[in-house]
Amino acid sequence: MKALSIKQPWASLIAHGVKDIENRTWKTNFRGRIYIHASAKWVPKPKETNTYGSIYTDQQWWQITEVYPDSLVSLLDNTNTGENDNLALSAIIGEVDIIDCVINHEGIWAEKTSSRAFADQKHYFDKPIYNWVLANAVLYDEPILNVKGKLSLWEFEK
Repeated sequence: MKALSIKQPWASLIAHGVKDIENRTWKTNFRGRIYIHASAKWVPKPKETNTYGSIYTDQQWWQITEVYPDSLVSLLDNTNTGENDNLALSAIIGEVDIIDCVINHEGIWAEKTSSRAFADQKHYFDKPIYNWVLANAVLYDEPILNVKGKLSLWEFEK
């Protein structure tokens, strides 16, 4: 089955069914079930705040706190260092379905592709950000540890 490597905390948010969009700079025509691989690294902390809490919008944080157990919310709040052992790294942590791939999805997890109008009213679009629409997430009770990730969609055999 195919797998996708995703940095923490995004991988765990997807596996818990909270984050239903994965943003990529490349389009996929693949539809179907994939493994969620938590890569070896966390999303870099924003330099201006040096905390992870600022990577979420207010809507995203509200959704996280509504769905996540309190113990996991504490891992993702403003005091998180990103070096906590409670979220697996280099591991297959669950599965999810890719059901669509669009630009400018309306969901709160979708990054938008901006456009600028020229004088002749034709639009120039910046490099597109593709929003992979996800559904039916499953978090494994026990992750498959010590799995080296890869770029793009890749094949993983248990």
